[in-house]
Order: sequence, then structure tokens, then C-alpha cells
Amino acid sequence: MKDIFKYIRDIVTAPIINIMLLFSFIAVVLSFCRFSKAEGFSFAPTPIWPLFIIGVLLLAASLLIFTRQGKRINKKVKIIDGISLLFENISVDLKVGKIQEITDTIKEVAFVLPANSTFIDDCITDPNSALGAFFLKHHGNKVSKVQEDIKQQLEKAGYQQSENGNYPLGTTIILPAEYDIPAKTIITASAIRKGTSGIRAEPSSICECIRQVFTITSDKKITKLYMPVLGSGHGGLDINDALIFLAQSIKHYSKYYHHLKSINIVINKNDVSKLKDIYKIQYLTLLDGGEK
Repeated sequence: MKDIFKYIRDIVTAPIINIMLLFSFIAVVLSFCRFSKAEGFSFAPTPIWPLFIIGVLLLAASLLIFTRQGKRINKKVKIIDGISLLFENISVDLKVGKIQEITDTIKEVAFVLPANSTFIDDCITDPNSALGAFFLKHHGNKVSKVQEDIKQQLEKAGYQQSENGNYPLGTTIILPAEYDIPAKTIITASAIRKGTSGIRAEPSSICECIRQVFTITSDKKITKLYMPVLGSGHGGLDINDALIFLAQSIKHYSKYYHHLKSINIVINKNDVSKLKDIYKIQYLTLLDGGEK
């Protein structure tokens, strides 16, 4: 019975095209079936025409839907116009802008900013980084003390540094209430810092950041996030790859956490020319069966 219910659930939750194809196949096959008490089931050389026609119409309709979905994959899509996706119950909007200029101040909002795994970050005073631009804009008078506040939050959350001074990749904290301007501020370690070899992000670190962001916000009544493309700045990941990994991670964890309703990925205008494969983001939407 458990297996039967699983199959029924898989059918009900399948994309509409799959369901239509299944029923078109069943209708066509049944149109050639005959049943009598004497002979049982048998196949006839000619179909039951009404049932056969229904099957053919379902097949044609599914092909038409598939063709239209294919047209939605536009290799010339422009990020400058914005792209909206829908994963499970979460809306994901890609838009060009500056994260420090966003003034969404409702209490259910949080800003996610990337740091390296030591949380000793020169980026916090770099106006060209998402972290620096945001802090210089909203907390310029706190730059000298934010390092100590970050350390206290890490200790409070139970994180410990390794011998080389790094915290685990993906380590994520929410800063104290005094930093709730314009809204709650979340810092996540999206890249690892290794001595003289510099700072490096990995696909796995993006995934872990998103997992911890979903986790840490689950009991804070946060429903909306703003974030840059994690890993693509000083982390060194190609922005096209970083964006795919970010969207895929959001898609995955949205299946297990349902408190977040909206995530806005803010892309710096200077990075727009680097986005060569933005249309691939649309494939993730089609695989999930939804698009806005």
C-alpha cells in the first residue's frame, strides 16, 4: 500500500506534460482493448474511435505545451529586464542594482552578505564589495567595532576556529539588533581564506551557505531575503557558474524549508556584461514545473 500511494503521489505531482502523455498512452491502448466474459481481454484491429481520438488529442496538446515551454528558453534573455523564477513556494527574482541602495525596511526582511571563513575581512571597508558597500552605507560609524561584534556572535552560536584561523565554510550568523538597518543583517562565510594563497569559493560552499541561511532564518519570522551572487566576488567563481549553483541550492532547500517566500538576488551593474549563460537559469524553472 505504501508503494501504491507513492506511485499515486508521483503521478499527481508530476509536470502536466508527463500526466497528459501518460493518459494519452492509456487512452490509445485501451481503445484497442476488448473484454468479454468468454474470452477475457483481447486486442482488436480497429480502435474504439472516441477513446482513440481523446488519446490523440491529449498527445497533441502535450506536444503543444512542450513546444511553448521550449520557446520560453530564450538565449537572448536580458538580466537588465529582471528574471523571475518560482521554486516550490518561493519566488526568486534576479535584478540589477546595488544591495546597499535597497530600502526595504519591514521586519520580515534580511540582507545576506558574504565574508571569508576567517571573518577577518578587508572587504568590510572596500566599497567595491557587497559587504563593504553595505556597511559603509549603513554602518560606517560601526566599522571599527563590527569585528568584535561578529566574534561575539560566532562564540554565542558555538562556532570555533580551526588552527589556521578559519571557521567552517558556510558558517552563518545574524548580527545584533543594532545592525538592523535597513533590516536584519546576515553574514555567511562563502569563501575560504588560506594564508598567502588568497580567498577561494567552491560550489559546495555556496550550497552550505544557503542551507545555513535557510536554517538560521527559520525561527526568526524572516520571509524575504536580499543577497548578491555568493562566491563570485573575491571568492573567484565565474559569476555564471556561481549564479547557477546559487539558484540550484535555493531550489533544493526550498523543498525542506517553507518560511521564506521571496529571495532577491541583486546583481551589480558592472557584472551584467559577464553573464553569458543567464538563459540556463530558466531551465531550472522548467525542471521544477513553475515560472512567473
